[in-house]
Amino acid sequence: MVEDKSTNSLMKYYTFLFFVPLIICSCDNTKGEQKAIVTAEIVQGVAQGTTYSIKYNGEHKVTKLEIDSVLRGIDLSLSAWVDESTLTAFNNSDSITVKDPHFLTVFYRSEEVYDVTGGAFQPMIMPLTRAWGFGPEGGQVKNDINIDSIRTLVNFDVVALPNENSQSVTFLKKAGRQLDVNGIAQGYSVDVVAEFLERRGIVNYMVEIGGELRAKGKNEKGELWRIGVDKPSSTLNERTLEVIITLENSSLATSGSYRKFYEKNGRKFSHTIDPQTGEPVIHNLLSVTVLASNCTSADAFATAFMVQGVKGTQDFLAHHPELDLSVYMIYDENGEMKTYASEKLLALIEDV
Repeated sequence: MVEDKSTNSLMKYYTFLFFVPLIICSCDNTKGEQKAIVTAEIVQGVAQGTTYSIKYNGEHKVTKLEIDSVLRGIDLSLSAWVDESTLTAFNNSDSITVKDPHFLTVFYRSEEVYDVTGGAFQPMIMPLTRAWGFGPEGGQVKNDINIDSIRTLVNFDVVALPNENSQSVTFLKKAGRQLDVNGIAQGYSVDVVAEFLERRGIVNYMVEIGGELRAKGKNEKGELWRIGVDKPSSTLNERTLEVIITLENSSLATSGSYRKFYEKNGRKFSHTIDPQTGEPVIHNLLSVTVLASNCTSADAFATAFMVQGVKGTQDFLAHHPELDLSVYMIYDENGEMKTYASEKLLALIEDV
């Protein structure tokens, strides 16, 4: 999610935004082994409508000012909450020439995930996002939504024309077509910050933004990074670990239906919208955690899997082993909480 709000405004959204269920675990499970202890550096802050935490060790240093600058650059590209962003200009135009590497990277990666998921990941879903009250205007309960009319605007029929001898692209689209990158941009932000650290010579780090995460190397105890995944709960102050996942040069993103929602007439409206029906998803999948080589992919596929549901996700993974994705799903079966872990992920999980 790429947002730009003041800290005070952010606090108002804490009862509305989806808090991704992750805890960085520092338990020592070395079983008597002697490991080198080094000083851990931590950089934390508020950005994109959520919080971030960066933990690393090594000789090189980075500052909060530098990290904030990197994240601000992404906001100026991809935030629907920033009037002068490239995304805002794109959504307000039927024809626009873009020379923004952040925007172009996310646009083309979004198109790839859209294609491979058969539209379960739909980047042009902003008209529905706004209609259901999850757009930049905030959590507003809409009345008399004409879903059939709005669905005609949700179509990835954008024409992209690369310009010769230039790194710019001219986009042509029909009126009303609008891009929503909330399902991929936060993971992309994690990757950008991680690559910034690597350019500074940092090879042992954990970057987390709003629960989306990328880890490389080892922590200050010389161990692999261990990430706790919460049990689903709609109560913000109620956090119980479900499992711990060990990450080795990998990325992790979680999407869920149980925290970012509003209620109207006794019905919960989830922030995850099915582009086929035009309505918030209604199924038994509570959360899905995706492991991938980069956080951009992990984030995008977590979004798509929340649309596809448990069976759809299992079928997708069976037909696309080349993507090298691993998932951990928590779902409801007749009132009982169940879990599913893909085969490769089983070796990385430890029970709490």
